[in-house]
Amino acid sequence: MIGFFIVVTYPKVYNQAMLSRKYRATRPNIEETIKTGVSIFGKFLYAKISRKEAEKPGFAIVISKKNEKTSVGRHLIKRKISSYIEADLSKINPKFKKTVVFFIKKTEGPLSYKEMKKDVEFILEKVAF
Repeated sequence: MIGFFIVVTYPKVYNQAMLSRKYRATRPNIEETIKTGVSIFGKFLYAKISRKEAEKPGFAIVISKKNEKTSVGRHLIKRKISSYIEADLSKINPKFKKTVVFFIKKTEGPLSYKEMKKDVEFILEKVAF
């Protein structure tokens, strides 16, 4: 009997892990930031920044099912944004102790990752540098 194997290959994703735990925002900080935070808008993203100082800097990424239907797509976007944030962590002011929550805007066409990277850099530059 001859067996058939289906081989599924996925594109290699380099350096796109989630943010390390020490840079993730806690749930109470995220909820407070969403309710009372200051908004900064980019082309594909917008962010809410907490008004109060936290004990450490924290980042969170929220992607609605309205923006991306599949969980695979949502996690891919989260990993991309996380890698962009992690690339800019060395530039962040050491005195920065706020929570930043990133949201995806509803767009008509596909998301442009280059534009998304520019949005992340723009938001972080305005907030944390």
